Amino acid sequence: MRRVKSRLARILLLNVLLVGLTGPVWGPIPDGTAPAQSAACLPRVGVAGGIALPSALAGAPPTVKVGYSAPFTGAAAEFGTNGWRGIQLALEEINAKGLRVAGKTYRVAVVRYDDRCEPTEGAANVRKLVLVDKVVAVLGSHCSSVCVAMADLLDEFKVPGLTIECAADKVTSPGHPFYFRARPSVGLMAPLATPKLVKIFKPKTAGFLAINDDYGRGFAQAFENELGKHGVKTTLKTFFERGTTDFSVHLTQVRTAAPDIVFYVGVTPEGALILKQAKEFGLTPKIKFVGSEEMSEMELLKLAGAAVLEGTYSIALWGTVPQQFADRVQKKFGAPMHYAIIYGYDAMWTVARAIEGARSLDPVKVRDAMKRVQFQGLQGFIKFEDFDTFKNQGRYSPWLIQWVKGQRKVVTE
Repeated sequence: MRRVKSRLARILLLNVLLVGLTGPVWGPIPDGTAPAQSAACLPRVGVAGGIALPSALAGAPPTVKVGYSAPFTGAAAEFGTNGWRGIQLALEEINAKGLRVAGKTYRVAVVRYDDRCEPTEGAANVRKLVLVDKVVAVLGSHCSSVCVAMADLLDEFKVPGLTIECAADKVTSPGHPFYFRARPSVGLMAPLATPKLVKIFKPKTAGFLAINDDYGRGFAQAFENELGKHGVKTTLKTFFERGTTDFSVHLTQVRTAAPDIVFYVGVTPEGALILKQAKEFGLTPKIKFVGSEEMSEMELLKLAGAAVLEGTYSIALWGTVPQQFADRVQKKFGAPMHYAIIYGYDAMWTVARAIEGARSLDPVKVRDAMKRVQFQGLQGFIKFEDFDTFKNQGRYSPWLIQWVKGQRKVVTE
């Protein structure tokens, strides 16, 4: 009995020591979703291997931590959920071989917090990730207003950050020395996508129905400018607040203005409602609706249905991916492909390459190495440049897709 009590006492003591040394560290939720808490109340969340024991006790390689701030709840939750899925797939590959830094092999753990697509939450997450969790780099976010708030702080803390998908020009223009973006901004997409749109639709007039934030307004302005260069007149710009469910006022404006083409910009729940109500108003298929990149995802099909989507178009951030990668996504998550999966995967590999290239865990040296990273990602060729008013910005051409019989068809002409 004494031996049993002594053994129990040692186990309890070890547990106390572990909590004191490491704090609560959670492993991944199986389906890739995340808790609803923000940095104010969320424990650290590890990625691979469940509860993290001190290396000396567990015999595991040392860990380098990377942060991730994303919307896991709210209207934009699909983007954080899918970004996290892509990050997990990259981590499986990275940790299978280990990350070599200055002669040592490390494993990578991602500490993640929900920012709910709110700038104040994103800023709070950065403070906790840098000051408490001591990460060497930060991934995120997915919402442009959050990215801007994060970028300011990352410059202050001198820790590199890489947005997963924020699109507003102001995220990298005039830019931040410690913040990076691989995908093209809306200002860079517009001149690349507009000639194809003009060739296909031959519109004389255009309208915009967009979310009232940095992204929505930036999208409308960029495409209005480019369409104007092709002789297309903008006859309507109307904006809605996040969470809007009744678009009748906006669609009445569309019916009155009767543009040849309408760009609708937001997240997929909003896009699905816009298209459903546009069909009820009798606006489609006569008026061509073209969605922002969110509207090229299978989530929109799930929410709106094939009949509502039929014949509509969307600008897209991906065309196709290798079948092997698509199979991994389906097998691990039981989910369709989503551009945030692709971008999360590429972002995690970008940071991993930068850490190895820096040969150091010093965030400033990791930032310097980020500027040298070049590789072929799933989304396109990853390379960061300073040009025009942009800093640490990637650039490659977007795609255009059409919804045909419940399938996303890449438009090649």
